[in-house]
Amino acid sequence: MQKHAMALTVALAICTHIAEMTPAFAADDACASVRAMTDKFNATPRIRLVGTNSLEAIHFTTLYVDTKQWWHGDSKPWHVEPRQYSKTNDLENCEHLGSETIDGVQTEIWSYDHLSYQQVDYWKIWISVDTGLPVKSHF
Repeated sequence: MQKHAMALTVALAICTHIAEMTPAFAADDACASVRAMTDKFNATPRIRLVGTNSLEAIHFTTLYVDTKQWWHGDSKPWHVEPRQYSKTNDLENCEHLGSETIDGVQTEIWSYDHLSYQQVDYWKIWISVDTGLPVKSHF
């Protein structure tokens, strides 16, 4: 009987410790690299991003300068608007797809879902190993 009481005490102590721990979600760990890139991207005052919008089948260039962003698709005119910052808590289903060298820049390729207002954007992004910033993207 004493062995059972001791085993129960140990089990309760372990369960109590586990119950007090902050849960770690696998999705959080899987998206850590993409979240780090997003934080660094948001903090970088000047950046150029070239990408492809798969839905509209256009290639685009976006220039971020301080609190403004300029963008255009294909040969259309440039647009300017306030800079839009990405939220790291809106990222899900991150998956590392491999690596690739683009114009001499070693990158890691990731896919992820970005939850936007009433929609989900599916991204594929190439992140520079050296800078941690995006080099290319498709969404």
